[in-house]
Amino acid sequence: MKTLRYFQAIALALPIMSMSATASIAETRIESVLGTVTKVDTLTKSYIRKTPRDERLCEIKEVPVYKEGKQGDEIGSMIIGGLLGSAVGNKFTDADGGGAAGAVAGALLGRQHAKNSTQQGNIVGYRQQEECQTKRVLLEEEVTKITGYRLQVEADGRILSLEDPNPASIGDRVEVRKQVSYSLK
Repeated sequence: MKTLRYFQAIALALPIMSMSATASIAETRIESVLGTVTKVDTLTKSYIRKTPRDERLCEIKEVPVYKEGKQGDEIGSMIIGGLLGSAVGNKFTDADGGGAAGAVAGALLGRQHAKNSTQQGNIVGYRQQEECQTKRVLLEEEVTKITGYRLQVEADGRILSLEDPNPASIGDRVEVRKQVSYSLK
């Protein structure tokens, strides 16, 4: 029972204490005063913008020019390779198809040999050829943005430093909001 009365007393006292706490701020006054701009500083922010871009790079290279090989040279090498492969296949194995497998392998080796010999020893000159490739590069540029202005204003007998998003010029008359709060200690 005593505990209940104790909580009731606290519940009644809280609103009275909160009213007295808010009553300590007695008054706030807001006025407008005119001031004169005496100095203007531009506020900026800089950053690096990175933009990906495709760039085409080209260069001139010397490319060898080969003597034209004859179709018959390649076919002849395949026939000779096939005959030699067949003979080797029949000589080393008694299995059916050994000669045929050797003929196919020999024909392929003969053809490759003909191609290599026409390219290696038959360079007749060089020609210039442009070779290009596309490369992705990052273009970096410094970007500076104006974020506002710091104004030095003479108003109400004081020199004030204020920031404003709008530009101003020295000598401009501006309206300054003055807020004064009065309270008991």
